[in-house]
Amino acid sequence: MRVYARLAGGKVNSLQVFAASCPVQSNTPIQELANVTADDSARWLVAQAKQSGNDAVAKRPIAESALTALAMHRGDVARDALAGFTHDSRAETRKRAVFWLAMVRGNEGADLVSPVMFNDPDPEVRKDAAFALSQSKSARVPADLIRLGNTDKSGDVRGQAWFGLALSEAPEAEAAIAAALKKDSDDDVREQAVFALSQLPDERATRALIKVAEDQSLAREQRKKAVFWLSQSDSNSAQAYLEKVLAPAAAN
Repeated sequence: MRVYARLAGGKVNSLQVFAASCPVQSNTPIQELANVTADDSARWLVAQAKQSGNDAVAKRPIAESALTALAMHRGDVARDALAGFTHDSRAETRKRAVFWLAMVRGNEGADLVSPVMFNDPDPEVRKDAAFALSQSKSARVPADLIRLGNTDKSGDVRGQAWFGLALSEAPEAEAAIAAALKKDSDDDVREQAVFALSQLPDERATRALIKVAEDQSLAREQRKKAVFWLSQSDSNSAQAYLEKVLAPAAAN
């Protein structure tokens, strides 16, 4: 990874992050800084991530590129800095910090993201944290997402929890999502839960959706959604089920 900074009036007004193998061209000479340690680089990036201005070239917050570069750094300084940004006053900065912690910091990253997912005051941040955690390989992911889906006060966050649980492919996903279909009072959450089932690996998704379609204790809308997602599947089992269901109608 290489970080390129353009300065104007002694202040960084553009910050770009590229892979080391990526060719870079510039209309002005590039001055390369040698012998910069990873920790010193991380500390400098922290200062840039605290900026509130936009990149003059990329037209996005400088903090966004700074956090991306910071995430690529090894060591405790970079890790602790990312953890600190999960408490930043800017919601977008908190979102990006939890994303990178979950994606590149393994179990310790998941341990840092989990409290944000449960406690951040902004439901959009909690929702992003749930998705980020679902991408982690940490063993804590299924239990945390099930707890979030059962307890968060925001329907959007609960729905994201079930979606993330399905993406994690945890063995307990079907049972937890099926239980949510029966007890969550929010129609949108129940719809998202059916969609979540459709995101499971092929045959697991088919079996789960058929169970929903045939469960007469569920609302008609949820059962219709299950049939709809079965119709979108490439699974042979899903198509065979639909043909069986439609056969009596065709006979009439």
